[in-house]
Amino acid sequence: MSLFNVPVLPQNDTPTNRAARAQELIQKQTQYQYDYPSIVGGLPMAATPIPVDISVDWAIQVAEVAITLGENLVSILLPNVFSFDVQIPITLGGSSFSTRSASGSQPVSLAVPTDAIGAEPEIKRLALDLQGLLSSKRKELGKMTERAHAQKTTGPAPGLSIGGEIEKVAEHAGSSLLHAAEHAGSSLLHTAESSLSEDIADARDIGSWLAKLVKRIFDAYLSAVGLLGRAKDLQQYTAQFRKLALPESAGLAQEDSFFASLRVAGPNPIVLRRATAADLDAFPATDEQFASVTGEPGATVKAAVAAGSLYLVDYSVLSAIQPGTSPQQKYLTVPKALFYVPSEVESRRALRPFAIQIGQEATSPIFYPSDGLSWSLAKICVNTADVNYHELISHLGLTHLLTEPFVIATERQLDPQHPLNILLTPHFAGTLFINYAAQTSLISPGGPVDLLLAGTIATSNGVAASAVKAVRYNESFLPLTLAFRGVDSREALPDYPYRDDALTLWNALRDWVSDYVGIYYSSDGDVSGDYELQAWVQELVTSGHIQDIGEGAPGEAARIATIDYLVTLLTQVIFTASVEHAAVNFPQRTIMSYTPATPLAGFAAFPAAAGAPETTVLDILPPLNESALQQAVGAGLGGVYHTVLGQYGGQIADPRALIALLGFQKKLLAIEEQIHAANARADRTSYLTLLPSAIPQSINI
Repeated sequence: MSLFNVPVLPQNDTPTNRAARAQELIQKQTQYQYDYPSIVGGLPMAATPIPVDISVDWAIQVAEVAITLGENLVSILLPNVFSFDVQIPITLGGSSFSTRSASGSQPVSLAVPTDAIGAEPEIKRLALDLQGLLSSKRKELGKMTERAHAQKTTGPAPGLSIGGEIEKVAEHAGSSLLHAAEHAGSSLLHTAESSLSEDIADARDIGSWLAKLVKRIFDAYLSAVGLLGRAKDLQQYTAQFRKLALPESAGLAQEDSFFASLRVAGPNPIVLRRATAADLDAFPATDEQFASVTGEPGATVKAAVAAGSLYLVDYSVLSAIQPGTSPQQKYLTVPKALFYVPSEVESRRALRPFAIQIGQEATSPIFYPSDGLSWSLAKICVNTADVNYHELISHLGLTHLLTEPFVIATERQLDPQHPLNILLTPHFAGTLFINYAAQTSLISPGGPVDLLLAGTIATSNGVAASAVKAVRYNESFLPLTLAFRGVDSREALPDYPYRDDALTLWNALRDWVSDYVGIYYSSDGDVSGDYELQAWVQELVTSGHIQDIGEGAPGEAARIATIDYLVTLLTQVIFTASVEHAAVNFPQRTIMSYTPATPLAGFAAFPAAAGAPETTVLDILPPLNESALQQAVGAGLGGVYHTVLGQYGGQIADPRALIALLGFQKKLLAIEEQIHAANARADRTSYLTLLPSAIPQSINI
């Protein structure tokens, strides 16, 4: 390798080192190979076995989140299992307990299955047993954390002993709960009695284990204590948060202002676009209603479009989804919604909702804020469509699946001593691992996506795959997409926190990448002469199925010819793996874990437009067991913050690059302060998702 292990371009290396690099890449190409599984529509994925590059620190964070989820579950269940209105003295661990609540209060009225009453002593014993088990595992986790820090263990953890320890909790709790479910007559679990009692082979199964544990525990216990089925009021959804923080969305879910804020500062802030005159042909909202909603006599929809103050979200792409039936019949509409920005005389020009159309045809019913219950139901339909779009396209498709081929091509075509390998690899850590876990558990038949989202798993995964296949990479750069959607103007759309923070970070990343690349590429000739780089971009096209990437003319082989394009391309790759993934991942905990705010599926058909609707908000919202699973999955996936943007952990060692990195880190600190200051202003919707300190380096959860 090069002197002092300083990164060097292949064409500038010695003949001996070039030969060594070629051999190294041959070995890497044997280790990293492509697969095109049907579950993701034939998109490129890494073939098994997946190299495990996760660390002990990562495993500890996952275990911490898993234990907290278990503690939250127990804190929900114990008050209920001690509230059966029956008197059966039992003995647990040498102590006598009454079946009345410990506080002596009257038992809660619950629809308890008859078979469950006979199993009450066993259920109580298991609930307390699980509580003790989680307590002991939290203590063990604390000791493991101390050992890891003492040993400064931050590198790869092939054995992942912490995972094995936590997996024992799953096996113990899972088999015990299955036994309780048999006594309680729970039909939900008889089809999967062995799913948790099987040995877990290695660290890669932690994703599958977590999904199974959450689902089986919820089904067994919630069925036993009568907490399955429709909610009687919204408070029952709030009551599911005991050890987990209740999201602010719980107090805002019914507000029009919150509904509008989701488009600019929610989990899926990349759908909103400026409305055009052509949009109005299929969405004939009336001038009378527009004037009424805006409070501006004489205001017209056409004038608002011409002024650039009318905005649209359209979920037509979800038309390909067939409603699912797992675990019961679900419903999904394909709506559109119009929003407007108030005139400049307003003190706060934040986005506001104007009209919702339930359907894609011009004849589809349209609802306005004055429509009472119908308006509330229509907002739920939009939010449900939005989070299905979010999970399948914005999150799974356009971050996880889109990044995978870049990870594989980098390992296969850029030598470990190539400066771009050194730059990119920290932004790819854990991605193949977590994508494999998703492929084999999260998005598999019977997995959380199948159970929670509105569509069948086949059509849902198909929508995600189609979105990735439609990407034209040279058109995906953030500044271009903002301009294409017509949302790049701060004057026209003043309150768009995602745009402002994401673009600030994109520019900071581009400055850092430009400084880094400039150390090793002194001219465009260095770029075109980098044969490893050219092989990298060509493989992205041929094996990675990335379309419209590079600077080659149509019909020519993909190539990268200039420093400027290289910097922009690398910026977008890193942005997607860090900032964009953070933007769509972490609101799963901070917003989406409260089901009424963003239900993942409808559970009643939207009523006919004519007459007063018989369907209520509680009818259309997911039942309590589905809500509990949504809470657990959202809190789990949105609760692991592993690594921090700009902190490369010693992986960048070239003194020249370290000087540039210090400048990037200082810029991130300034951006953090800038975002806090912006959030303190009255003219901005508060948005903490893209604080640099809350953005991991890579897609690792």
